[in-house]
Amino acid sequence: MTGALTGAVAGLATITPAAGYVRPWAAAIIGVLAAFVCYGAIQLRVKWHWDDALDVWGCHGVGGLLGTILLGVFAVSSVNGVSGLIEGNVRQFMVQLLAGVGVAAFSFGATWLILKIMNHFSPVRVPDEVEVKGLDEGQFGEEGYSL
Repeated sequence: MTGALTGAVAGLATITPAAGYVRPWAAAIIGVLAAFVCYGAIQLRVKWHWDDALDVWGCHGVGGLLGTILLGVFAVSSVNGVSGLIEGNVRQFMVQLLAGVGVAAFSFGATWLILKIMNHFSPVRVPDEVEVKGLDEGQFGEEGYSL
């Protein structure tokens, strides 16, 4: 069930940038691509041992970037006055690509800087032994769930 719900969030995050500019058939293609690309991003996160319990990066970050770029591919002028690559508008595709990469770079840099500053005043990660125990027991001396 968790996988299905994560997939639904990934599909929604991916179609959001393009929703007002593409036809339904293009939205379906974007959804299929979102499934593969976001799943791959989540598997990459697992392989690299990144701490992202809710798969925000894989769903919203990668999905949003994919949707932004695919807007530049599938936009049709009859829907909202903007044409994409399938109508021969290479410029719009390049605008979407540059905007997506720029936002990703800014988001990474700003997040890194904020975490570095926060970590200077208070650690943003708990020690490994606390994380292994679980935060409820390790930080509060309580057992939140008895499984």
